[in-house]
Amino acid sequence: MAEPVFPYKEFRKGQRELAELVKETVETGSILSVRAPTGFGKTSSIIYGLKLAGADRVLYLVRTVNELYPVIRELRRFKEPFTLLFSARRSCPLMTVEGRPPPPEDFWDNCRIARVKGICQYYTRVDDVDLDEVKQLLLSSGDMPVPVSKKIAEEKGACPFFTLRRLVDNVTFTVATYPYFFRQDIFQGVLEPFDYSDFVVVVDEAHTLATVHSLLERRIKGSVIEKSIEEVRKYVENGEAYAEELEKLLEAVNRILPDKLRRPERLDKEAVLDSGVDFELILDAAEAVREKKMEEAVLSGPLMVGRVRTWISKVALWVETLLLPESHLFAEPGDEEADLVATPMDPSVVVRRPLEEAKAVILASGTLPRGDYVQELLGVNRQRRYIDTDVVFGRFVKHANIYTVVARDVTTRYRERSPYMYKRLSAYVALISRGLSGPKLFVYPSYEVMRKITGYLPVSLNIIIESRDTNIDEVEDAVRSEPDIGIHAVASGKLVEGVEFVDDEGRNLLHTVVMVGVPYPQPERLHQDYGGGPLEEDGGEEG
Repeated sequence: MAEPVFPYKEFRKGQRELAELVKETVETGSILSVRAPTGFGKTSSIIYGLKLAGADRVLYLVRTVNELYPVIRELRRFKEPFTLLFSARRSCPLMTVEGRPPPPEDFWDNCRIARVKGICQYYTRVDDVDLDEVKQLLLSSGDMPVPVSKKIAEEKGACPFFTLRRLVDNVTFTVATYPYFFRQDIFQGVLEPFDYSDFVVVVDEAHTLATVHSLLERRIKGSVIEKSIEEVRKYVENGEAYAEELEKLLEAVNRILPDKLRRPERLDKEAVLDSGVDFELILDAAEAVREKKMEEAVLSGPLMVGRVRTWISKVALWVETLLLPESHLFAEPGDEEADLVATPMDPSVVVRRPLEEAKAVILASGTLPRGDYVQELLGVNRQRRYIDTDVVFGRFVKHANIYTVVARDVTTRYRERSPYMYKRLSAYVALISRGLSGPKLFVYPSYEVMRKITGYLPVSLNIIIESRDTNIDEVEDAVRSEPDIGIHAVASGKLVEGVEFVDDEGRNLLHTVVMVGVPYPQPERLHQDYGGGPLEEDGGEEG
């Protein structure tokens, strides 16, 4: 077999050696943990190593939709056909109503029923799509990946997600967000008949696996249980038996809820499990309610299936997590009433089996913890190797060219946040924006802090402020074309985590990075309020 072509003029320091280590990892069926700084070129090195090894099926995992872009960009440079698995609910043309998809807890069950009953005409056309045309669309499209989904829906009249899923059988590389591998129910529902052992797996930004257990986190409030009781009585024939079990559940959680809640408190999970509630009946009720609501929706027209929402589905998913032996139960303060949080606290619950059964594993990150992260935190017992590219190959960044300034008279610590402090921070941001040339990235600890500070900035500044609708293509274009653009983003958000602003040769375009406060979580919350928080079904892309 001819050696693959590396798509750059030459290898950077350590890239060829890393590729050889990736090749060896695939051949030995082991785990390679790679700590390499931004700009090293680890994505191209890993892809090259996988091609050297002749890997036949690769699942390249990223945390959010925006993190698909760097991987896609490198695969296109290699001219390597690929497919994507991301956010089925956001790309669904049937169930998106007025631009809004159904909530994650409703989408997959609605989708399953629509497919089984032949309601979704987009799904019935999937097999008619020419996959070679889709391959070319993926390799040539300038806007990725959401516009590709729209083109498949609008031009082919087919389901974008399941069309791209068909390509898994026809290409070596599948780029996907975390849930399509680490959520066992989603992996099986989407990728069967494949098993974990069919894939060489690359996990990008692998340091975030420390919190990947949030994929299984579920939250409800007492009022959601109350609405579920009304729902089963209305939609389920002889629903009183189901309603009684939900009433028992509500009584059980009310008994253990503290009268006053100022910060998260662990609750007695066993008291709920031993309360005599028939949890299987609650799960059955969720299915019965959905079937009935879907029947009514179809009678009103197929497009109405996108409007089907159920309260009890939230309760059912919460119950499924609560029943896991490894899960815990917490109460967390809410705006009007407490959140009941069922969640595992151990990431090994989510990642151990997939990472132990995969054909081979490459974990990559610029900040991968040193030490035996794989065994001690992730609980994975498998032949493994750790490499820090700075240590093994030497630093490729000339740190003498980096100038660091620390402002000690401002802070974002919680007890000192105030309009006065926000104005002082804003003055620094404005000074840097005007005084330093070149593109600048300002990183904030949370969306709230970012909005407060940027609210005081002069309107004359040329800035982009990260939001849910921010398009990374547009941001990259602005960094390339507008000399003094200021990008305002949130730590672990869509414009920071795993995103690189580089030119066609991989050179960094940013001149200045400003950390506007340190992103520590609020002490009274289970999860940080920045960067999208817990991962969701669709890969946490809302962050």
